[in-house]
Amino acid sequence: MKRVITFAFIAGLTVFGVRAQEADTARMWNLQECMRYAIENSPRAVRQQLASANLKASYHEAILQHLPSLSGSVGVSAGFGRNVDPGSNTYTTVNTLSNSYGLNAGITVFNGLQLINNTRASKISKLRGEEAQKQVEDNISLETLNAYFNFTYALGTLTLAREQLDASQENLRQGRRMMTLGLKGAADVAQLEATLAADEYNLTKVQNNVKTMELKLKEVMNYPPEAALKIDTAQRFAVPAVETAEVSEVVDVAMATLPDTRMSMMDVRIAKLDLSTAKARLFPSLSASAGIGTSYYKNLKQSATDFSKQFKDNISKSLSANLSVPIFGGWSRQTNIVRKRNDLRSSGQTHIETQRKVAIEVEQAVLDLNGAYSERLQAEKQVHARLLAYKVAQRKYQEGLLSALDLQTTSNQLLEARATLLNAELTWQAKRKLVDYYKGIPLLSE
Repeated sequence: MKRVITFAFIAGLTVFGVRAQEADTARMWNLQECMRYAIENSPRAVRQQLASANLKASYHEAILQHLPSLSGSVGVSAGFGRNVDPGSNTYTTVNTLSNSYGLNAGITVFNGLQLINNTRASKISKLRGEEAQKQVEDNISLETLNAYFNFTYALGTLTLAREQLDASQENLRQGRRMMTLGLKGAADVAQLEATLAADEYNLTKVQNNVKTMELKLKEVMNYPPEAALKIDTAQRFAVPAVETAEVSEVVDVAMATLPDTRMSMMDVRIAKLDLSTAKARLFPSLSASAGIGTSYYKNLKQSATDFSKQFKDNISKSLSANLSVPIFGGWSRQTNIVRKRNDLRSSGQTHIETQRKVAIEVEQAVLDLNGAYSERLQAEKQVHARLLAYKVAQRKYQEGLLSALDLQTTSNQLLEARATLLNAELTWQAKRKLVDYYKGIPLLSE
Protein backbone atom coordinates (compact mmCIF):
# COMPACT_ATOMS: atom_id res chain seq x y z
CA MET A 1 0.00 0.00 0.00
CA LYS A 2 3.00 2.30 0.56
CA ARG A 3 3.51 4.64 -2.37
CA VAL A 4 7.04 6.01 -2.70
CA ILE A 5 8.15 8.61 -5.23
CA THR A 6 11.94 8.55 -5.65
CA PHE A 7 14.48 9.60 -8.23
CA ALA A 8 17.64 7.62 -8.89
CA PHE A 9 20.40 7.61 -11.49
CA ILE A 10 20.92 3.83 -11.41
CA ALA A 11 18.24 1.17 -10.97
CA GLY A 12 18.43 -2.60 -11.43
CA LEU A 13 15.57 -4.04 -13.45
CA THR A 14 14.34 -7.10 -15.32
CA VAL A 15 12.79 -6.58 -18.73
CA PHE A 16 10.09 -9.09 -19.52
CA GLY A 17 9.21 -7.84 -22.99
CA VAL A 18 5.50 -8.53 -22.55
CA ARG A 19 3.22 -6.48 -24.74
CA ALA A 20 -0.41 -6.59 -25.75
CA GLN A 21 -0.29 -4.37 -28.80
CA GLU A 22 2.18 -2.81 -31.20
CA ALA A 23 3.75 0.40 -29.95
CA ASP A 24 3.54 3.67 -31.78
CA THR A 25 7.16 4.78 -31.98
CA ALA A 26 6.44 8.11 -33.68
CA ARG A 27 4.17 9.66 -31.05
CA MET A 28 5.12 11.78 -28.06
CA TRP A 29 3.75 10.19 -24.89
CA ASN A 30 2.53 12.27 -21.96
CA LEU A 31 1.97 10.95 -18.44
CA GLN A 32 -1.75 10.25 -18.89
CA GLU A 33 -1.15 8.25 -22.06
CA CYS A 34 1.59 6.22 -20.41
CA MET A 35 -0.69 5.40 -17.47
CA ARG A 36 -3.54 4.39 -19.74
CA TYR A 37 -1.28 2.19 -21.86
CA ALA A 38 0.17 0.54 -18.75
CA ILE A 39 -3.29 -0.32 -17.40
CA GLU A 40 -4.63 -1.59 -20.73
CA ASN A 41 -1.62 -3.89 -21.21
CA SER A 42 -1.10 -5.05 -17.64
CA PRO A 43 -1.62 -8.76 -16.83
CA ARG A 44 -2.39 -7.73 -13.24
CA ALA A 45 -5.28 -5.58 -14.40
CA VAL A 46 -6.61 -8.38 -16.62
CA ARG A 47 -6.42 -10.91 -13.78
CA GLN A 48 -8.30 -8.56 -11.47
CA GLN A 49 -10.93 -7.97 -14.15
CA LEU A 50 -11.49 -11.72 -14.36
CA ALA A 51 -11.69 -11.98 -10.57
CA SER A 52 -14.23 -9.15 -10.50
CA ALA A 53 -16.25 -10.91 -13.20
CA ASN A 54 -16.33 -14.05 -11.04
CA LEU A 55 -17.60 -12.04 -8.07
CA LYS A 56 -20.31 -10.53 -10.23
CA ALA A 57 -21.36 -13.99 -11.40
CA SER A 58 -21.47 -15.19 -7.78
CA TYR A 59 -23.74 -12.27 -6.90
CA HIS A 60 -26.15 -13.20 -9.71
CA GLU A 61 -26.07 -16.80 -8.52
CA ALA A 62 -26.93 -15.71 -4.96
CA ILE A 63 -29.96 -13.78 -6.24
CA LEU A 64 -31.21 -16.77 -8.25
CA GLN A 65 -30.95 -18.99 -5.17
CA HIS A 66 -34.15 -17.32 -3.92
CA LEU A 67 -36.11 -18.78 -6.84
CA PRO A 68 -37.62 -22.29 -6.76
CA SER A 69 -35.62 -25.15 -8.19
CA LEU A 70 -37.10 -27.14 -11.08
CA SER A 71 -35.90 -30.45 -12.49
CA GLY A 72 -37.25 -33.00 -14.95
CA SER A 73 -36.46 -36.66 -15.47
CA VAL A 74 -37.05 -39.27 -18.15
CA GLY A 75 -36.26 -42.95 -17.72
CA VAL A 76 -36.51 -46.12 -19.79
CA SER A 77 -36.18 -49.69 -18.55
CA ALA A 78 -36.24 -53.08 -20.28
CA GLY A 79 -36.76 -56.31 -18.34
CA PHE A 80 -35.81 -59.83 -19.50
CA GLY A 81 -36.49 -63.02 -17.61
CA ARG A 82 -37.79 -62.86 -14.05
CA ASN A 83 -38.69 -59.30 -13.13
CA VAL A 84 -41.45 -57.24 -11.58
CA ASP A 85 -44.48 -56.52 -13.75
CA PRO A 86 -45.25 -52.79 -13.26
CA GLY A 87 -48.88 -53.42 -14.15
CA SER A 88 -49.60 -56.08 -11.47
CA ASN A 89 -46.58 -55.50 -9.25
CA THR A 90 -45.86 -59.27 -9.29
CA TYR A 91 -42.93 -61.30 -10.56
CA THR A 92 -43.20 -62.56 -14.12
CA THR A 93 -40.93 -64.16 -16.65
CA VAL A 94 -41.92 -62.05 -19.63
CA ASN A 95 -39.92 -59.38 -21.45
CA THR A 96 -41.10 -55.86 -20.64
CA LEU A 97 -40.40 -52.27 -21.64
CA SER A 98 -41.31 -49.29 -19.42
CA ASN A 99 -40.87 -45.53 -19.44
CA SER A 100 -41.11 -42.98 -16.64
CA TYR A 101 -41.45 -39.20 -16.74
CA GLY A 102 -41.25 -36.75 -13.85
CA LEU A 103 -41.17 -33.04 -13.06
CA ASN A 104 -40.18 -31.82 -9.57
CA ALA A 105 -40.00 -28.35 -7.99
CA GLY A 106 -38.69 -27.24 -4.60
CA ILE A 107 -38.28 -24.01 -2.69
CA THR A 108 -36.68 -22.99 0.57
CA VAL A 109 -39.31 -21.23 2.65
CA PHE A 110 -37.12 -20.31 5.63
CA ASN A 111 -33.55 -21.12 6.63
CA GLY A 112 -32.77 -18.49 9.22
CA LEU A 113 -32.24 -15.71 6.62
CA GLN A 114 -29.15 -17.49 5.27
CA LEU A 115 -30.16 -16.79 1.67
CA ILE A 116 -30.65 -13.08 2.35
CA ASN A 117 -27.35 -12.80 4.19
CA ASN A 118 -25.52 -14.66 1.42
CA THR A 119 -27.03 -12.32 -1.18
CA ARG A 120 -25.98 -9.24 0.77
CA ALA A 121 -22.47 -10.62 1.28
CA SER A 122 -22.18 -11.43 -2.43
CA LYS A 123 -23.24 -7.91 -3.35
CA ILE A 124 -20.61 -6.40 -1.04
CA SER A 125 -18.02 -8.81 -2.43
CA LYS A 126 -18.90 -7.63 -5.93
CA LEU A 127 -18.44 -4.01 -4.88
CA ARG A 128 -15.20 -4.94 -3.17
CA GLY A 129 -14.01 -6.49 -6.41
CA GLU A 130 -14.66 -3.19 -8.15
CA GLU A 131 -12.59 -1.40 -5.51
CA ALA A 132 -9.85 -4.01 -5.92
CA GLN A 133 -9.85 -3.30 -9.66
CA LYS A 134 -9.49 0.40 -8.94
CA GLN A 135 -6.69 -0.33 -6.47
CA VAL A 136 -4.76 -2.36 -9.04
CA GLU A 137 -5.16 0.36 -11.66
CA ASP A 138 -4.10 3.06 -9.18
CA ASN A 139 -1.01 1.07 -8.20
CA ILE A 140 -0.07 0.62 -11.85
CA SER A 141 -0.61 4.35 -12.43
CA LEU A 142 1.61 5.23 -9.46
CA GLU A 143 4.34 2.88 -10.66
CA THR A 144 4.11 4.49 -14.08
CA LEU A 145 4.21 7.95 -12.49
CA ASN A 146 7.40 7.05 -10.63
CA ALA A 147 9.09 5.55 -13.70
CA TYR A 148 7.92 8.44 -15.91
CA PHE A 149 9.46 11.11 -13.69
CA ASN A 150 12.64 9.05 -13.25
CA PHE A 151 12.96 8.95 -17.03
CA THR A 152 12.19 12.67 -17.25
CA TYR A 153 14.89 13.38 -14.67
CA ALA A 154 17.39 11.25 -16.58
CA LEU A 155 16.60 13.13 -19.81
CA GLY A 156 17.02 16.43 -17.97
CA THR A 157 20.43 15.42 -16.61
CA LEU A 158 21.41 14.37 -20.13
CA THR A 159 20.66 17.89 -21.38
CA LEU A 160 22.69 19.35 -18.51
CA ALA A 161 25.59 17.00 -19.22
CA ARG A 162 25.66 18.00 -22.89
CA GLU A 163 25.56 21.68 -22.01
CA GLN A 164 28.38 21.13 -19.54
CA LEU A 165 30.41 19.34 -22.22
CA ASP A 166 29.83 22.18 -24.70
CA ALA A 167 30.99 24.72 -22.11
CA SER A 168 34.12 22.68 -21.39
CA GLN A 169 34.91 22.44 -25.10
CA GLU A 170 34.55 26.20 -25.46
CA ASN A 171 36.75 26.80 -22.41
CA LEU A 172 39.40 24.48 -23.85
CA ARG A 173 39.35 26.36 -27.17
CA GLN A 174 39.77 29.65 -25.34
CA GLY A 175 42.54 28.19 -23.18
CA ARG A 176 44.53 27.00 -26.17
CA ARG A 177 44.10 30.37 -27.87
CA MET A 178 45.25 32.16 -24.73
CA MET A 179 48.26 29.81 -24.43
CA THR A 180 49.18 30.72 -28.01
CA LEU A 181 49.07 34.38 -26.99
CA GLY A 182 51.12 33.62 -23.90
CA LEU A 183 48.32 34.41 -21.46
CA LYS A 184 48.00 30.83 -20.15
CA GLY A 185 50.47 28.06 -19.49
CA ALA A 186 50.46 24.41 -20.52
CA ALA A 187 49.32 23.37 -17.04
CA ASP A 188 46.12 25.38 -17.40
CA VAL A 189 45.38 23.81 -20.78
CA ALA A 190 46.08 20.34 -19.40
CA GLN A 191 43.61 21.04 -16.58
CA LEU A 192 40.99 22.08 -19.13
CA GLU A 193 41.61 18.91 -21.14
CA ALA A 194 41.16 16.84 -17.97
CA THR A 195 37.92 18.68 -17.29
CA LEU A 196 36.71 17.93 -20.81
CA ALA A 197 37.56 14.24 -20.41
CA ALA A 198 35.67 14.12 -17.11
CA ASP A 199 32.62 15.75 -18.72
CA GLU A 200 32.76 13.26 -21.61
CA TYR A 201 32.83 10.39 -19.10
CA ASN A 202 29.92 11.93 -17.19
CA LEU A 203 27.94 12.25 -20.43
CA THR A 204 28.50 8.57 -21.21
CA LYS A 205 27.36 7.60 -17.73
CA VAL A 206 24.25 9.78 -17.98
CA GLN A 207 23.42 8.33 -21.42
CA ASN A 208 23.55 4.82 -19.96
CA ASN A 209 21.29 5.92 -17.13
CA VAL A 210 18.80 7.33 -19.65
CA LYS A 211 18.63 3.93 -21.35
CA THR A 212 18.12 2.25 -17.97
CA MET A 213 15.29 4.60 -16.99
CA GLU A 214 13.69 4.18 -20.42
CA LEU A 215 13.72 0.39 -20.02
CA LYS A 216 12.24 0.73 -16.54
CA LEU A 217 9.35 2.80 -17.88
CA LYS A 218 8.82 0.30 -20.70
CA GLU A 219 8.75 -2.52 -18.17
CA VAL A 220 6.11 -0.81 -16.05
CA MET A 221 4.03 0.00 -19.14
CA ASN A 222 4.51 -3.46 -20.72
CA TYR A 223 5.80 -1.54 -23.72
CA PRO A 224 7.85 -3.35 -26.41
CA PRO A 225 11.48 -3.06 -25.22
CA GLU A 226 12.89 -2.86 -28.73
CA ALA A 227 10.63 0.06 -29.73
CA ALA A 228 11.54 3.70 -29.17
CA LEU A 229 9.65 5.59 -26.46
CA LYS A 230 9.52 9.38 -26.50
CA ILE A 231 7.90 11.20 -23.60
CA ASP A 232 6.72 14.75 -23.18
CA THR A 233 9.03 16.32 -20.59
CA ALA A 234 7.52 19.80 -20.89
CA GLN A 235 4.09 19.04 -19.45
CA ARG A 236 4.11 20.28 -15.87
CA PHE A 237 1.85 21.67 -13.15
CA ALA A 238 1.86 25.45 -12.88
CA VAL A 239 3.87 26.49 -9.82
CA PRO A 240 1.67 28.41 -7.36
CA ALA A 241 2.84 31.44 -5.39
CA VAL A 242 2.38 29.52 -2.13
CA GLU A 243 2.02 25.75 -1.70
CA THR A 244 -0.02 24.69 1.32
CA ALA A 245 -2.18 21.64 1.90
CA GLU A 246 -4.17 20.97 5.09
CA VAL A 247 -3.43 17.48 6.38
CA SER A 248 -6.78 16.93 8.11
CA GLU A 249 -8.81 17.79 5.01
CA VAL A 250 -6.74 15.53 2.78
CA VAL A 251 -6.92 12.66 5.30
CA ASP A 252 -10.72 12.89 5.51
CA VAL A 253 -11.08 12.72 1.74
CA ALA A 254 -8.56 9.88 1.46
CA MET A 255 -10.41 7.84 4.09
CA ALA A 256 -13.60 8.12 2.08
CA THR A 257 -12.20 7.58 -1.40
CA LEU A 258 -9.10 5.37 -1.30
CA PRO A 259 -9.73 1.73 -2.31
CA ASP A 260 -7.64 0.52 0.66
CA THR A 261 -9.96 1.93 3.33
CA ARG A 262 -13.12 1.15 1.38
CA MET A 263 -12.06 -2.48 0.92
CA SER A 264 -11.19 -2.93 4.60
CA MET A 265 -14.56 -1.43 5.56
CA MET A 266 -16.31 -3.85 3.19
CA ASP A 267 -14.39 -6.72 4.78
CA VAL A 268 -15.93 -5.77 8.12
CA ARG A 269 -19.43 -5.75 6.62
CA ILE A 270 -18.87 -9.14 4.99
CA ALA A 271 -17.60 -10.55 8.29
CA LYS A 272 -20.76 -9.30 10.04
CA LEU A 273 -22.95 -11.04 7.48
CA ASP A 274 -20.90 -14.23 7.76
CA LEU A 275 -21.47 -14.19 11.53
CA SER A 276 -25.23 -13.70 11.00
CA THR A 277 -25.24 -16.61 8.56
CA ALA A 278 -23.44 -18.82 11.07
CA LYS A 279 -26.02 -17.94 13.76
CA ALA A 280 -28.85 -18.61 11.29
CA ARG A 281 -27.78 -22.27 11.09
CA LEU A 282 -29.06 -22.69 14.65
CA PHE A 283 -32.63 -22.03 13.49
CA PRO A 284 -34.98 -24.60 11.94
CA SER A 285 -35.28 -24.66 8.16
CA LEU A 286 -38.49 -25.17 6.22
CA SER A 287 -38.70 -26.25 2.60
CA ALA A 288 -41.54 -27.30 0.30
CA SER A 289 -41.59 -29.42 -2.82
CA ALA A 290 -44.07 -30.61 -5.43
CA GLY A 291 -43.87 -33.18 -8.15
CA ILE A 292 -45.79 -34.76 -10.99
CA GLY A 293 -44.99 -37.95 -12.85
CA THR A 294 -46.36 -40.66 -15.14
CA SER A 295 -45.24 -43.91 -16.73
CA TYR A 296 -45.76 -46.29 -19.65
CA TYR A 297 -45.52 -50.12 -19.59
CA LYS A 298 -45.53 -52.70 -22.35
CA ASN A 299 -45.23 -56.50 -22.49
CA LEU A 300 -43.04 -57.14 -25.51
CA LYS A 301 -44.99 -60.33 -26.37
CA GLN A 302 -48.46 -58.85 -26.04
CA SER A 303 -50.26 -55.78 -27.28
CA ALA A 304 -50.28 -52.87 -24.78
CA THR A 305 -52.62 -50.02 -23.95
CA ASP A 306 -52.03 -46.95 -26.06
CA PHE A 307 -49.19 -44.72 -24.91
CA SER A 308 -51.38 -41.62 -24.63
CA LYS A 309 -53.96 -43.44 -22.47
CA GLN A 310 -51.30 -44.86 -20.12
CA PHE A 311 -49.54 -41.50 -20.00
CA LYS A 312 -52.78 -39.89 -18.82
CA ASP A 313 -54.02 -42.67 -16.53
CA ASN A 314 -50.68 -43.17 -14.74
CA ILE A 315 -50.20 -39.52 -13.73
CA SER A 316 -49.25 -39.13 -10.07
CA LYS A 317 -48.89 -35.90 -8.09
CA SER A 318 -47.15 -35.08 -4.83
CA LEU A 319 -46.85 -32.13 -2.46
CA SER A 320 -44.63 -32.12 0.60
CA ALA A 321 -43.14 -29.88 3.24
CA ASN A 322 -40.00 -30.56 5.23
CA LEU A 323 -39.05 -29.02 8.58
CA SER A 324 -35.49 -29.61 9.76
CA VAL A 325 -34.62 -28.74 13.36
CA PRO A 326 -30.92 -28.77 14.36
CA ILE A 327 -30.62 -30.47 17.76
CA PHE A 328 -27.03 -31.60 18.08
CA GLY A 329 -24.25 -31.65 15.53
CA GLY A 330 -21.08 -32.19 17.49
CA TRP A 331 -20.95 -28.52 18.51
CA SER A 332 -19.88 -27.66 14.94
CA ARG A 333 -22.39 -24.83 14.56
CA GLN A 334 -21.34 -23.17 17.82
CA THR A 335 -17.67 -23.56 16.92
CA ASN A 336 -18.32 -21.96 13.56
CA ILE A 337 -20.00 -19.01 15.29
CA VAL A 338 -16.92 -18.55 17.48
CA ARG A 339 -14.67 -18.57 14.40
CA LYS A 340 -16.85 -16.07 12.55
CA ARG A 341 -16.98 -13.76 15.57
CA ASN A 342 -13.19 -13.84 15.78
CA ASP A 343 -12.98 -13.15 12.04
CA LEU A 344 -15.20 -10.09 12.56
CA ARG A 345 -12.95 -8.79 15.33
CA SER A 346 -9.88 -9.44 13.19
CA SER A 347 -11.31 -7.58 10.20
CA GLY A 348 -12.22 -4.70 12.51
CA GLN A 349 -8.62 -4.46 13.69
CA THR A 350 -7.40 -4.66 10.11
CA HIS A 351 -9.69 -1.77 9.21
CA ILE A 352 -8.32 0.32 12.08
CA GLU A 353 -4.77 -0.51 11.02
CA THR A 354 -5.53 0.42 7.41
CA GLN A 355 -6.98 3.76 8.48
CA ARG A 356 -3.90 4.47 10.59
CA LYS A 357 -1.55 3.60 7.72
CA VAL A 358 -3.49 5.74 5.28
CA ALA A 359 -3.49 8.69 7.70
CA ILE A 360 0.29 8.44 8.17
CA GLU A 361 0.82 7.97 4.45
CA VAL A 362 -1.27 11.01 3.56
CA GLU A 363 0.33 13.17 6.23
CA GLN A 364 3.79 12.20 4.97
CA ALA A 365 2.78 12.99 1.39
CA VAL A 366 1.51 16.44 2.40
CA LEU A 367 4.70 17.14 4.36
CA ASP A 368 6.77 15.99 1.37
CA LEU A 369 4.76 18.26 -0.94
CA ASN A 370 5.21 21.34 1.22
CA GLY A 371 8.87 20.50 1.74
CA ALA A 372 9.46 19.89 -1.97
CA TYR A 373 7.93 23.27 -2.75
CA SER A 374 10.29 25.03 -0.34
CA GLU A 375 13.25 23.05 -1.66
CA ARG A 376 12.35 24.04 -5.19
CA LEU A 377 12.31 27.73 -4.31
CA GLN A 378 15.69 27.46 -2.59
CA ALA A 379 17.15 25.44 -5.48
CA GLU A 380 15.97 28.11 -7.92
CA LYS A 381 17.74 30.80 -5.90
CA GLN A 382 20.85 28.64 -5.73
CA VAL A 383 20.94 28.20 -9.51
CA HIS A 384 20.63 31.95 -9.98
CA ALA A 385 23.54 32.57 -7.60
CA ARG A 386 25.72 29.80 -9.07
CA LEU A 387 25.08 31.04 -12.60
CA LEU A 388 26.15 34.55 -11.64
CA ALA A 389 29.24 33.17 -9.93
CA TYR A 390 30.15 31.09 -12.98
CA LYS A 391 29.85 34.09 -15.33
CA VAL A 392 32.12 36.11 -13.04
CA ALA A 393 34.60 33.24 -12.82
CA GLN A 394 34.60 32.81 -16.58
CA ARG A 395 35.34 36.50 -17.11
CA LYS A 396 38.14 36.40 -14.54
CA TYR A 397 39.60 33.33 -16.21
CA GLN A 398 39.61 35.10 -19.57
CA GLU A 399 41.39 38.04 -17.94
CA GLY A 400 43.99 35.71 -16.43
CA LEU A 401 42.83 36.32 -12.85
CA LEU A 402 41.52 32.77 -12.21
CA SER A 403 43.03 29.33 -12.66
CA ALA A 404 41.49 26.55 -14.74
CA LEU A 405 40.96 24.48 -11.59
CA ASP A 406 38.92 27.25 -9.96
CA LEU A 407 36.87 27.62 -13.15
CA GLN A 408 36.18 23.88 -13.15
CA THR A 409 35.07 24.02 -9.52
CA THR A 410 32.65 26.86 -10.25
CA SER A 411 31.34 25.03 -13.32
CA ASN A 412 30.74 21.83 -11.31
CA GLN A 413 28.90 23.80 -8.64
CA LEU A 414 26.60 25.27 -11.30
CA LEU A 415 25.95 21.84 -12.78
CA GLU A 416 25.15 20.43 -9.35
CA ALA A 417 22.80 23.34 -8.60
CA ARG A 418 20.94 22.87 -11.90
CA ALA A 419 20.62 19.13 -11.27
CA THR A 420 19.31 19.85 -7.77
CA LEU A 421 16.73 22.26 -9.19
CA LEU A 422 15.63 19.68 -11.76
CA ASN A 423 15.27 17.05 -9.04
CA ALA A 424 13.36 19.45 -6.78
CA GLU A 425 11.06 20.45 -9.64
CA LEU A 426 10.19 16.88 -10.60
CA THR A 427 9.84 15.83 -6.97
CA TRP A 428 7.34 18.62 -6.41
CA GLN A 429 5.48 17.64 -9.59
CA ALA A 430 5.23 14.01 -8.44
CA LYS A 431 4.17 14.94 -4.90
CA ARG A 432 1.57 17.33 -6.31
CA LYS A 433 0.08 14.49 -8.35
CA LEU A 434 0.12 12.14 -5.35
CA VAL A 435 -1.56 14.61 -2.98
CA ASP A 436 -4.20 15.35 -5.62
CA TYR A 437 -4.86 11.61 -5.72
CA TYR A 438 -5.37 11.60 -1.97
CA LYS A 439 -7.76 14.53 -2.42
CA GLY A 440 -9.97 12.33 -4.56
CA ILE A 441 -8.75 13.50 -7.98
CA PRO A 442 -8.24 10.40 -10.18
CA LEU A 443 -4.72 9.70 -11.34
CA LEU A 444 -6.05 8.89 -14.79
CA SER A 445 -8.51 11.43 -16.14
CA GLU A 446 -11.27 10.34 -18.46
